[in-house]
Amino acid sequence: MHTLYISTTSPYTRILLMIAKSEQVDLALKFVNPWENPPELTAINSFSQVPALLLDTGEVITETPLIIQAIAPQVYANTATDLPHIAKAFGILAQGVRAFSIERFTPEGQEKHPFVARSTKLLQATLSNLPTLSADSTSWGDRVLMSALIWIGLRLPHVFETLSETNKQAVHQFHQSSLMQQLDTKALEAKPSRVQDL
Repeated sequence: MHTLYISTTSPYTRILLMIAKSEQVDLALKFVNPWENPPELTAINSFSQVPALLLDTGEVITETPLIIQAIAPQVYANTATDLPHIAKAFGILAQGVRAFSIERFTPEGQEKHPFVARSTKLLQATLSNLPTLSADSTSWGDRVLMSALIWIGLRLPHVFETLSETNKQAVHQFHQSSLMQQLDTKALEAKPSRVQDL
């Protein structure tokens, strides 16, 4: 069985578990704190980043889009409709994680790095122009995008506020779904050992 190295707070963790659970892909789960550079993680990913997928062959795949391709390539089947939203979701997360991480580790009293303002501005422009989303959508593009927006709402609420009221409501309803509640940070703190245990 393949083993997925993840953390309880990573937005990429939530996306991969959402896909694995929905597509009935069972994986062994190893929860780690990448900020601590744990030896079990750095042994397979020298960058100490999650997620990382350790294949049963011993090979390792990193980067969430590639892990999705490895465990559930059908997610990418509808290239015309789903891929643009999936790409948008990962762009949002890249800017969001950059802004949040830099701000989090800025020493108290020190001026924020210009990247924070730049990423915030780009995110606000992007979120205010997203198409209308529906919590009931079965499109992988919509579900991955709403999962990314859940993280933005938790970590960068001032950015999340730039969403339209309709999209805020859709993301909120999606977050309250049974599946997404199983993948909430607090729920993941139980650290299940396999996807099927979620």
